[in-house]
Amino acid sequence: MAGGFRASGVARSLRHRDFAIFSAAAWVSNVGNWIMRIGIGWLTWEMTHSGAWLGGIAIIQALPTVFLTPIAGALADRYDRIMILRASQLAAFILACGITAVILLGLVNIYVLAGYSLAHGIAANMGIPARITIGPNLVPKEDISAAIAVSSILFGSATFIGPALAGILITWVGIGFTFAANAAAFLTMVICLGMITLARQENRASGSSIFSDIAEGVRYVGRHGGILPVLVTIIAASLLTRPLNELLPGFADAVFGRGPEGLAALMSAFGVGGMIGSIWLASRNRVQGTTNILLVGTAAIGVITAVFASTDNYFLALGCMVALGLTGSASSNGAQILIHNSVEGSMRARVMSLYSFNYRAAPALGAVAMGGASSVLGFQMPVALGALLFLGVWYWAFLHRRQLRAALETGNQGE
Repeated sequence: MAGGFRASGVARSLRHRDFAIFSAAAWVSNVGNWIMRIGIGWLTWEMTHSGAWLGGIAIIQALPTVFLTPIAGALADRYDRIMILRASQLAAFILACGITAVILLGLVNIYVLAGYSLAHGIAANMGIPARITIGPNLVPKEDISAAIAVSSILFGSATFIGPALAGILITWVGIGFTFAANAAAFLTMVICLGMITLARQENRASGSSIFSDIAEGVRYVGRHGGILPVLVTIIAASLLTRPLNELLPGFADAVFGRGPEGLAALMSAFGVGGMIGSIWLASRNRVQGTTNILLVGTAAIGVITAVFASTDNYFLALGCMVALGLTGSASSNGAQILIHNSVEGSMRARVMSLYSFNYRAAPALGAVAMGGASSVLGFQMPVALGALLFLGVWYWAFLHRRQLRAALETGNQGE
């Protein structure tokens, strides 16, 4: 793996100055985001001890994804993606400073936290399509796959480091400082975005309305023989298995009898697996075979989630989280590579805005249902049932595997 990694285009992609700066800033921002997510989850659990509230806060954060991300995708296909992301990160920085002050002054309650979660979700989601399409536009076309691999490796390491730092901050300094660390991360991104220039502009002028552009993107996905099944599979995995991550504070305390350190360890284990999966995928340095990786990875996610939900052994759960991180990273990043390989440049942000439902909206919707059900059934049974339902969706995608390979691995942008 190490030899293949060195021989890949990953090292070459990092020699592009602007991409290297953006990658470093994005890594800091991702670390800060994971610190904040652990802080929000633990603070919610500490104030309410309610699975329903864990799901509720998750859906409040994700609501803007449903309504605003498609608009943000259309805007990112029209206007300067760097400026859009910079405005989004600046707004998130101001909000993070505000909630930090409220917590340190002892004025926080669950409704204040819910209000912050909604406001942060609005600010962050307006920048998501720009964020996940800037990287490929900072390198030559031949290095796009490598750029995606670098981003996934850094995201995986942030998923490991962020929760670990959050556990340290909560235990030794105080939960308010998780939000202060997140504010510093946002500011870092704002500053670095002012230092880069896109190597390739894909924006296009449009005389139609924003909503017409959104509809055009949806029609494009619906006609594409590969992108639609990939999006359905990835979003279904997020809806039916990823709520586990949103409900981890409840699992850590109510199922495994661990505190914030146990929660941080579970999320860090997930991040370790994610980093391993990202490095392995980067070492391949080719698109061919990525469809099989996506299908095997998503099947494994369903099975491993069911195992996690069926045990009260903390150490087995840690192993499951490593495996979930690895398979989740390989399948999610594989899906990104396949989509970027086949999508038309002028449609990239709109298509990726639909892909971004995988990040927050789908897991949060699932977490609301599973968190509510946990009040009656406990945390384990709803998560296990979600995993079994997902395996049914996976089988549908598996039946379309030849169509997926033909439409995605050859770079075919047709229907």
